[in-house]
Amino acid sequence: MTIKYQITPTYIAWRVKKLACNFVPSKRLRQKLKKSMPQKWDVLSFSGKAMAKYAQILRRYPDVLSPEETFELARQKFSFSRIGDGEFNNIIGGRNSFNSADPALAVRLKEICEAGSTACCLVCLNNYKLPEGHSAYKWFLHHGTRYLNKVLDTVKFQPTEYGDAYFLLRLSLSGNRLNHDGFFKIKGLWQGRKVLFVCNSKSPLIQDDLNLFDNVAQKEFLYIPNKNAFAAYAQILTNIKKYDPSWLIYMEAGATASVLAWDLSKDGWQAFDMGDFYKRLLSSQNGEFTLE
Repeated sequence: MTIKYQITPTYIAWRVKKLACNFVPSKRLRQKLKKSMPQKWDVLSFSGKAMAKYAQILRRYPDVLSPEETFELARQKFSFSRIGDGEFNNIIGGRNSFNSADPALAVRLKEICEAGSTACCLVCLNNYKLPEGHSAYKWFLHHGTRYLNKVLDTVKFQPTEYGDAYFLLRLSLSGNRLNHDGFFKIKGLWQGRKVLFVCNSKSPLIQDDLNLFDNVAQKEFLYIPNKNAFAAYAQILTNIKKYDPSWLIYMEAGATASVLAWDLSKDGWQAFDMGDFYKRLLSSQNGEFTLE
């Protein structure tokens, strides 16, 4: 695996801007500047030695199904639990925008990764083995080189089928534009179903400006904390189970949804760990998000 990029004036300007961030006294402004700099540019500074080391790391990482294969299993009434970069960070003791560091959450996420997919729940991972020409390759490379080795030292993945954690976005977006075929394909997952939405009270799911859920038979909402929802896990699970298994459970709950989907599937519910899928679709309509 090799990467060859030309060092351009744009890249040099990016390096200077990144260095300058360290001298900005305001934390808020530092964060704003860093967010304005595409993470994928980091890969330009990777040496051949670093890339060779990353290739060795990837040999230890499991293979991941294609977005289409992942979708087909969801369509066959599988639940899915997504373990992406945020969840990997939780597993190795870190935090993310939805969850503070939580040893109990880390244990559950590690348990799900090591158990692998079952007959009723597909465990989905980031596909760090995307080909170099793929639009998301540099983004995954940036994240993979930061902590993937530590994840692989912590988690013993099984030789089983893992779905693609980004299959929803990869099917519904083409760059920063909506792929209408993929959009309606995903919409079919809840066609005519009764759907319980597990989310916070300010979620855009409630308004549904995209009309993603105008084809459901019935909808209800279960509101949960916006952050650190895992602290209320037992109560959330109890409240979901007040609905019979004919209800599809659509969850926007960070890493808590990863665990909920796994546990609910074992007891007969079909549960989708959707992450911030809807928010990213909205952002793509405003030109604010791409899968790169």
